[in-house]
Formats: sequence, structure tokens, C-alpha cells
Amino acid sequence: MTNPFELTATDAIKLIGKSKLSRYEWVQSCFERIRKKEDLVKAWVYLDEDRALEKAKQLDNANNKSLLGIPFGIKDIIDASNIPTRFGTSFYQNNVPMRDAASVAVAKQSGCIFIGKTVSTELGHRAPGLTTNPHNKDFTPGGSSSGSAAAVASMMAPVCFGTQTTGSVIRPAAYCGVIGYKPSYGDFDKSGILPNSPSIDTLGLMSRSVEDIALFRSILLEEELVSIKKMDLSKIKIGFVRTPHWDKTDDSTKESFEYFLSSLRSDKLNVIDLEIDKLISKSDALHLDVSGYEFKRSISHERFNYYDQLSDQLRNGRLNDGYQITNKNYQLALKDLSILKHKIDAVFDGTDLIITPSAPGEALKGLEYTGSPIFNTTWSLNGNPCITLPLFKGKQGLPIGCQLVARFGNDDQLLNYAKTLLEL
Repeated sequence: MTNPFELTATDAIKLIGKSKLSRYEWVQSCFERIRKKEDLVKAWVYLDEDRALEKAKQLDNANNKSLLGIPFGIKDIIDASNIPTRFGTSFYQNNVPMRDAASVAVAKQSGCIFIGKTVSTELGHRAPGLTTNPHNKDFTPGGSSSGSAAAVASMMAPVCFGTQTTGSVIRPAAYCGVIGYKPSYGDFDKSGILPNSPSIDTLGLMSRSVEDIALFRSILLEEELVSIKKMDLSKIKIGFVRTPHWDKTDDSTKESFEYFLSSLRSDKLNVIDLEIDKLISKSDALHLDVSGYEFKRSISHERFNYYDQLSDQLRNGRLNDGYQITNKNYQLALKDLSILKHKIDAVFDGTDLIITPSAPGEALKGLEYTGSPIFNTTWSLNGNPCITLPLFKGKQGLPIGCQLVARFGNDDQLLNYAKTLLEL
């Protein structure tokens, strides 16, 4: 018999509708799973068990089928009322907001049950927390949404929130072997979330099924669920993008993608090698300028008041990048970005779907470095919707993610493509 914590949100809700599972049993099972796995995985910085179980009991007693009861966790740069938001630092231990982030408030209103805060890297940057990769504790889970990816992969929660400025949803989801989704820029409200680079920051989702992503997308948009449809992939054009960083990709990833593309072509799908290296290189340069300048401004309080307590990775990373950029150069970068977005959008005039790696390879050994976002920068900067699917395994037995990218605003189609490819 399947334990409730093993269920996807979609499957659990069906059982609740048939009175074969209670919300209380579901939430209780998740906390039992957390107690079993947390000492090793270290995905959480705060658990709200008593209130979560009480909420589940209330929803069961209300007997309202529209109140979903989905247990969910949030990255610890996202506010939940009366719960500490520590931003992955040591100096915000007593920072307790009085209001929920908009996304959290909307999820709660739909009957979803907040169960805790997951580990974030320091201020959503690069310095890692304590989280380990659920597949092997000696390997990184990725970052900066490390705890959310590890919690979902360990079946501690069916859905968790993450955020992405460069690759902070897609990469940890890929390393941990779950589905990570970054929507089109602006789709999900960001109020109540620590700004990193406001022109780029995006709230994302992690789960173990595409259906759960679609469900939570509808919740956060406060719109009707758009059901996943199986697509006829023979009628679309798929572009494979190696990027200028292909030489930095490990052999397992190269071999996995070449075999996968060969199998798609054998199925008579229209797969082309898409050459957009110049656009990607331009994106890399602009991301450095825009994110650096905005990050320096966003964390002004921290750099003025806690500079000595910030990590070397943060001080010498994006913060240092920000010190190199003048306001004039920043304004010029924004103008160039506006032009670049039109060029990226034009790529999709002749391509329905882009396939590219989620990361340069499997998770890296050691917990000091969360990995490179070089395969994510372009799509974060330009605001395209992305999803990573755990399609492959590497030579070390760890997951390798396949990233799908669609035109800005084509999120529903992207989810349809993702589900169809998973079932091939």
C-alpha cells in the first residue's frame, strides 16, 4: 500500500475526494517522512507541524472538497506570517514578518497547508546551506533553492516553492531528480520575497509530476486549472541548443542528450540543431551587469550593516559585480536587454520548443559549491518559461535533467510538451 507521503498532490486529492484519504493523514505522513529523512538530507530550517496538523483537521471537518489540503514548503527567502524568515543567514534569526508573501497567502486561501521553510543559500546567492543531495549525501543538491528540491526529492512534501534569478530552480531540481518549473517572468507575484535582481527574479515550483505543477500554477494564478493534454510532437519543430558552453558539459550529459535526440529523430520528430550561441553569449554578459547592479541595491541594508558577516562567495560574487557597474551602464544594459528579448522571441517564430541541458552534468561532489547556472542564464534573463525533467542518469548514478524552454507566455503548452515527452 502506498504511503500518503509518496503520493503526488494530484493523486492524493483524488483519494480525498473519494474519502479514501484525509488531509490530516496526508500531512501527518509528510511529517513522519521528515522525521525519518531530515537528519541526513537537512532540507528544512523551520517546521510548523502543530499548526499544519490543526489546519488539516479543520479542513477535514469542514468537508469542503474545494479546499485542497496540499502540504507545501517554501524557500526561506519567502515570507510566511509569524514564522521566521532567515534568508539563509545567521543574523536574521529573529526576523518574523507579520504578513504572508502573496504566493503563500493565495496558496493558504485555496486550502493548501503550509508545513515549513526550506533551506536557502545565503540571501539567495551562492554560499550553500547544510542541505545534502538525497541521492548521495556527499554531493551538492544545487542552489539556491536547495532545500525545496531536496524536500520534494525525499518525498517530504509533494510541492515546494523556490526562486530563480539565474538557475536556482532548474539546477537543484535537476540535481535532485525532480521536476522544476520557472514560469514566464511576472506570472507569479513576488511580493514578500527577498529581491535579488527584480528585473529577473521569478518564483518557481518543484514537484514530482507535471500535473502538480499545472495544479499549483492554477492556484497561484487564481484561475481555472488548465488540464494537461497529450501533444502530437510530430507536428512541432524542436530545436536542440548546445550553447557555447557545450565544452563544459560532462560526457554523461553529452551522451544522454545525443542518444535522446537520436531516438526522437527515429520517431520521425522534427528535431534541428539550433545555433543561437551569439544570443546566449550576449545574455551571459547582460545578466552579469543587470543582476549585479540590482543585487547590490537589493541588499543595501545587509552590505551596510552586516558586511563582515557576509560570505566571501557573496562579497566576491554578484555583489562585487554590482560595484563594477555605473547607473549609466545599467541603463544601457536594460536597453540592450529590451532588444535581446525581441531577438530571443523571434527564435520561436520557427521553433516551438527548445531542448537543452539543465546543468553541465550530474550534481558535483562536495557541498561547498552548488554548481554552474550556465545553461539557465539566457532563459532567466529573457523571462522564458522553463521546466526540467529527470530523464537521464549519469555515470555516478545521479540524475541528469533535460530542460525544456518555450516562448514567453506559452507556459501551458510547455507543460503539455513536458508531459508528452515524459511518456515517450
